[in-house]
Amino acid sequence: MWELKDGDMSRYRCHIGHAYTEETITTGVDECLKRAMATALRTLNERVALVSKLRDDAGDRGRFELANSWSMKAKEFEREADVIKDAISGLDRAEQAEF
Repeated sequence: MWELKDGDMSRYRCHIGHAYTEETITTGVDECLKRAMATALRTLNERVALVSKLRDDAGDRGRFELANSWSMKAKEFEREADVIKDAISGLDRAEQAEF
């Protein structure tokens, strides 16, 4: 993030090129963060679905140790997804408190 002075006013520009005033910077940064977190959450949910399928397939083939390993991975990804869900909820609560 770069700060650009324009007389008495400061503007900010991110590495992508988005420009913000002092008033809009927190809103813009929060929106970028929420989009990134939503993408991470979607990716983790897809990982849970994949490893759950791998777990089921391994169990169907009688490879119970492998199935257990995939099950533990699914639980790990679910815990990570819960952390991100809580963080997104925290951003939403903070945003509502501002208004």
